[in-house]
Amino acid sequence: MGETLRKAQRHIRKSALAGLRTVGGFTSVAASAWRRRRLLILCYHGVSLQDEHEWNGNLFVTSAFLRRRFEILRDSGYVVLSLGESVRSLRRGTLPPRSVVLTFDDGFYNFFAAAVPLLEEFGYPATNYMSSYYCVHQYPLPLVTLRYLLWCARAQVLAPGVLPGQDGSADLQNLQQRDKLAAKLLSQAHVLSAGVEAQQALLGEIATRLGIDWDNIVRRRLFHLMNPGEVADIARRGFDVQLHTHRHRTPREKTAFCHEVLENRRILEGMTGHPAIHFCYPSGDVDPVFLPWLRELKVETATTTDVAGLATAKHDPLLLPRYVDTMAQSEVLFESWLSGAGAMLNPRGA
Repeated sequence: MGETLRKAQRHIRKSALAGLRTVGGFTSVAASAWRRRRLLILCYHGVSLQDEHEWNGNLFVTSAFLRRRFEILRDSGYVVLSLGESVRSLRRGTLPPRSVVLTFDDGFYNFFAAAVPLLEEFGYPATNYMSSYYCVHQYPLPLVTLRYLLWCARAQVLAPGVLPGQDGSADLQNLQQRDKLAAKLLSQAHVLSAGVEAQQALLGEIATRLGIDWDNIVRRRLFHLMNPGEVADIARRGFDVQLHTHRHRTPREKTAFCHEVLENRRILEGMTGHPAIHFCYPSGDVDPVFLPWLRELKVETATTTDVAGLATAKHDPLLLPRYVDTMAQSEVLFESWLSGAGAMLNPRGA
């Protein structure tokens, strides 16, 4: 009953937004002084190179999906600004009408391979918030990769012991069982203590036992981050690469947290030659204790995904809201957020 109700609510909202768009409501809000005082920061993660979007449409979008979004931005007259420029204009009250920023999280190789050509085609700047450990150490991200492998084998019901460390049966069609198994496999103490090479060997062995082409995943770099040469290349081409911690984690102890940011900054600045002064909280993990630490580290802005919304001059620059755009978001919902109508209808987003 709960899911049925949620589907009905989504249908009603989509119909209401479509009606508002038809009568010119989106256009009116987009042209308003209210919208001009606000900045929409869009958030994306990966761009699918194979079938990653079928596995996780919240994390990966297709190139065709992204192209259509860019067409909407262009055809509706939205102004895509760089992150630094837009935040300065927001503070001064000099934003152009219909201002938008494009951000991508994590630093996936697919940003270089699939997003950058589209961004250059449309002439759009973008910021990529990049973790650095798996940039320097060129291996697939372990947890993301493992969850994908188990999804690829979703037609299987595994008897106990099929996979190393698996002590019970697992129906891989069941998302909860897949996630529980993934967490268990990666938490094996002997794997974690042995380091990244052991993790990768485990992933390769799991893929082989599940009948999945591991070499294809590695060769196509489906879950790799950009390497240092690729990061330097996109920086030369005008794209912004900014802070996302070294190991994509946010410890609550000050020394450990600051080390994550400083090591991330050192590596990124060494690759790009540009200051790394903008931050994105990994996994949307925001804690008030982080704010004074980030200020001490001379971080100028930080973006969240905690609450969808438009940024205003009243926002703490270390708590700038974003709108996470995914394959699940309809065009009319996307357009409503571009115009600002979506934020007006969201009690927490205006």
